[in-house]
Amino acid sequence: MPSNTPQPRPLPKPQGRPPRPVKHSDFSEEYVGHVVSITLINGTVIRGMLIESRKFWVKIIVDGRVHYINKAHVVEVTLG
Repeated sequence: MPSNTPQPRPLPKPQGRPPRPVKHSDFSEEYVGHVVSITLINGTVIRGMLIESRKFWVKIIVDGRVHYINKAHVVEVTLG
């Protein structure tokens, strides 16, 4: 025989985990926001402030101009 007493409401589910910090597989978190030297496949060296790094591209400011470089053409990135 069912009871007529009110049943307690279930507790609301947690909203989820807090967002995780972005972790890149290419060490870009170490050099974003720093002056870097980027050596390309053809031997050209570009020196400027690395602003952003994405999966396939880096965004660098050289002499006030923004350059987007495909990571497939990058041989080396060094700080300074």
